[in-house]
Amino acid sequence: MTFLDSIKRGLRLIKLDGDAAVEIASDSGSTINGWLVILVAGLLGSLAISIKQVPFSFLDYSTNLGYSVVFSGLAVLVIHGLAKLFGGQSTLIGYFRAQSHAHLLNWISIVTAVELPYVGNLVGWAISLWSIVISVVVLKNVHKLSTWKSIIVALAIPILLAILVLIGALAYFGVLSPDKFLPAKVA
Repeated sequence: MTFLDSIKRGLRLIKLDGDAAVEIASDSGSTINGWLVILVAGLLGSLAISIKQVPFSFLDYSTNLGYSVVFSGLAVLVIHGLAKLFGGQSTLIGYFRAQSHAHLLNWISIVTAVELPYVGNLVGWAISLWSIVISVVVLKNVHKLSTWKSIIVALAIPILLAILVLIGALAYFGVLSPDKFLPAKVA
């Protein structure tokens, strides 16, 4: 399969075509293409962040790209593990192939570099929310999970991150005062 064919299947996946997810998962040529999709998504997302920085820092760009690729791979591992706990039937490589093509949506993240009020934030939120919907479709069709199990697994990481942010905010604003580093009395 060529990279262009892989992109076409990925676009079908973004349109929530579950059959495209199964086709991608079963095609061995989709593994390298999936890594390429993730790499391009990381390149564009890092560029969108780096464009706003003056002066441009190649080190920051490279660091953002590295984080993007590594965390994409880790997210696939974690979600695959959760799907297996919920009775998922796919292999890791099959799930990776399908989920990596969902990163085509992240190519749009270059739009967040535009300095129009709220456009970048709205596009970023839209990408995030639609990515969760795509994950549900991939989990349902590739791992053969029920719709509710797919939703639970797809929302696990965002909910966990929200809980961690809430705990951090409570720890900072609840226990400590923002104007003091440590409380006066520790008892």
